[in-house]
Amino acid sequence: MSKKKRFGISQALTRGLSETINVVENNMGLFRNVILPLSRIELDPENPRKLAIDLSDIRSGIRPEDALYQRKQVELESLKELAHTIKTNGVINPVVVYKLGEDYRVVAGERRCLASILAGKQEIEARVFNEKPKGFELKLIQWVENTAREDLTLDERLGNIRDIIDEYILQHDEEVTATVLRNITGLSLSQTTYYLTALNAPEDVQAEIRNGRIRNLDKAALIAGITSPEIRRQAIDACVNGSSLKEIKSIISQHKMLKQSKAALKSSNRGRNTVKINMGSTFHADVIKKIIDSVISQHGYDKYLDIFVEVNWLDLRQTTKAFRKLIELMEREIAI
Repeated sequence: MSKKKRFGISQALTRGLSETINVVENNMGLFRNVILPLSRIELDPENPRKLAIDLSDIRSGIRPEDALYQRKQVELESLKELAHTIKTNGVINPVVVYKLGEDYRVVAGERRCLASILAGKQEIEARVFNEKPKGFELKLIQWVENTAREDLTLDERLGNIRDIIDEYILQHDEEVTATVLRNITGLSLSQTTYYLTALNAPEDVQAEIRNGRIRNLDKAALIAGITSPEIRRQAIDACVNGSSLKEIKSIISQHKMLKQSKAALKSSNRGRNTVKINMGSTFHADVIKKIIDSVISQHGYDKYLDIFVEVNWLDLRQTTKAFRKLIELMEREIAI
């Protein structure tokens, strides 16, 4: 059984993230790390939220008549797991907030705030900006924060990258290539290429990513590059059923080989018409044996079985003679 691949952060990516956050901080002015009372922290209503659950649900409980009751219950169970970790190890990474009057609004770290309340904590370490980061800088900060999370779905990761690209285009009015995205995020060129391919994937692939059936970026990018809807559907089904990246590549290669073979058979060469068929050649006697076995197993040819019983298939000369004999017998049968 193959070892489950974990989404880790390489040293190169870590350096890239550090450089990115430093650029953001330099543009935004000085920040400070402080310990804040959780009672003075609130979620930012202007930020798009992935969570349905909110502070009132955590503090007062989820109302049974709530239209999002089931979804919030699922999110609550996930937050309880994080709360258990926080009770044991504390909050490892500070949340990011900005000052608003006497309170602080969360830029990144909603789950840590909510889970800390569940854990019974009264305070939390926070990185405080004097004002709310805007546009591109805000998306970068949120992306840097989210990159450290291992529970993000592929759809959420793609959403983060899409937000960064949209904000970058607004500010710079230029196309975001894989190289530009690499410079922005610190990811490798291959990763940014995969992200862009997945973001521009056909709708059937995007739908599977949204519903969580395709969860691996490498697989998503590979399948997104398949132009044939039929082959793409087979690759999607294989991915959903747990096929490895190598197995999905094999499916694509087989279809390419079949397509090339069909095209080669249909193609015609210039020059004089061919008057006889070239049967080709092979270094593998098993290929010839399989052809002969297939023919003599058919009704009408089974009477020739004894001719081939004593052929030494390891001897290529005998194998060649056996194949020529088969052709001779088949021509005789057709002529009758």
